[in-house]
Amino acid sequence: MLRAPFVIVFNLLRLLRYLWRWLFFKLGRRLARRRQLWVRLNLGTRRAFGPAHGLAARFQRQESYLQLRDDVDRLASSPYVKGVVLVCDDFAEGAARTADLRELILRLRRAGKRVITHTHALTGNDFDLASATDEVLLTPGGRLYLFGRRFEEIFAAELLEKVGVAAQFVHIGPFKTAAHRMIHNHGTPPQRLMMTQLLETLEQERLERQATSLALSPQTLDAAVSHMPLDARRAQAMGLVGPELHRAQLKDYLAMGARNDGFIPHPELATPDGPDERRAETNSTPAERQPVDLRSAEDWLASDPGPFQPTPLFRRRERIAVMDLSGMIVMSSTDIPGQSAASVQPSEVLPTLNALRRDPRVRAVILHINSPGGSALASEILWEAIERLRREKPVIAYCSDVAASGGYYMAVACDRIVCQPETLTGSIGVIAGKLALPGVFENLHLHVEHRERNPVGRFQSLSAPLPERALANLQQDARAFYRMFLRRVGHARQLPRRRLHRYARGRVYTGRDALIRGLVDELGGFDRAFELACELGELSAERADLHFTSHRRVSLPALLRRQVRAELPALSTLDTLRTATALLRQEQLLAICPLRPANASPS
Repeated sequence: MLRAPFVIVFNLLRLLRYLWRWLFFKLGRRLARRRQLWVRLNLGTRRAFGPAHGLAARFQRQESYLQLRDDVDRLASSPYVKGVVLVCDDFAEGAARTADLRELILRLRRAGKRVITHTHALTGNDFDLASATDEVLLTPGGRLYLFGRRFEEIFAAELLEKVGVAAQFVHIGPFKTAAHRMIHNHGTPPQRLMMTQLLETLEQERLERQATSLALSPQTLDAAVSHMPLDARRAQAMGLVGPELHRAQLKDYLAMGARNDGFIPHPELATPDGPDERRAETNSTPAERQPVDLRSAEDWLASDPGPFQPTPLFRRRERIAVMDLSGMIVMSSTDIPGQSAASVQPSEVLPTLNALRRDPRVRAVILHINSPGGSALASEILWEAIERLRREKPVIAYCSDVAASGGYYMAVACDRIVCQPETLTGSIGVIAGKLALPGVFENLHLHVEHRERNPVGRFQSLSAPLPERALANLQQDARAFYRMFLRRVGHARQLPRRRLHRYARGRVYTGRDALIRGLVDELGGFDRAFELACELGELSAERADLHFTSHRRVSLPALLRRQVRAELPALSTLDTLRTATALLRQEQLLAICPLRPANASPS
């Protein structure tokens, strides 16, 4: 009862503020009623899945995917917005996240908004995104660099041997290939088979989707690769893009209507050879132009008050909780670079899962999983915590770019697994081992003396390789965890052990292939995961409040390090090497997925 008077006063103050904003907004739209409104939406660079909280929010340069999803809903429902211009410079999302962004574009188009892409160049997944829009405009001088997917692996076993590094690994399953590049000089037949099938499946998925969007045949699109790179005019002649246009000419182009040959660039903005050619093709005059108001999405959404939503008087709205599990899976004691920003640790995740389990407002939970794996022990601890949550509330796993090995281990604890056709998943297997540097110490004339009671204790030594007995023990231990991995998956997916073993052995699948084998439940994006959560939580999607819950505790020094890495991309490669070394020295791995989910090469 004490809550009611405070909520009433709070709602009255909010209503007064809303009415003040609404008055000025309506006045502004009244004055601009003769102008068609277009909104510019920037989709460049990689986005975090959910918004940061606290101090970390000040270091998040771009809004998250969940915030972008809300923005698109507001743009789609706005009666004032005629269309949206997407700017895709420096696009860096993975294939599965790109599929989610394509769905947002289609949502705008279904709402009657025209969507146009403008970019300086198209190199991979950005073309996949752009093909979902009504029209693609390329800057004169811009190029298409669509060379198709390409997986490249460098095998360093011979080099490591020459410099004196001993790579000692055991792996359960011939397809568990994360360490193959350090212990083999060439790819093994199972590895080549897996990589070839992944490449063919991903390419076929891409070609069919883009061919449908562009009204071309998959064969035509596939053949276009041999002509790359393409300039804007040749790409237009092949039906891949629309007219070439500088960004400063967008208002003029939109004023004459998209796909209108009557567009006449402003004389001060036109290219030397552009206006005359277009004037010769049309009898249109500048009088036909309808003025355009082109505003950034950030400015427009800040000015648009939207509908007024009062705070409930006695009870807060029931919610669907969303939690992001992205990054390497590690124990808290593992010291890896940037772990506070890009890792999944039980010490951080478990308290949040327990809070969601106790919160009566939470009807269901969506776990966004984007992890290549990591520590076997940490994966088991997280599996148990998710399983305990699932016994009380529905839990949906939405697997994004990659949910392999330890990432898939977490997913099987959920009620349903949803992923995109391009998601890399599976990799049911175990790998363990170490790198030793005896030859390096010798070449550097460093003399190492050690005392030991048993040679098995060399596992954490950089200077001494493991004896055969220790490797045999490691192999036996990895097999024991592999059997437990199979039990977890077999019980969750209701698959016989013999059949599951054929699907396992460390093999990585695309989402579509995983669905055929019963490893996932559905193909779809985040919206489908949200629908399932509402359905299992017995909650209307219109009434459900989507609430993002963060488990990350980020210190100020970690945030500053993250900013430095963003400014110096070369450090990310060094971090990767240090991360792998730290994990292999300290923990048994379910594995690190050997594939990079986001543009391993231009696709």
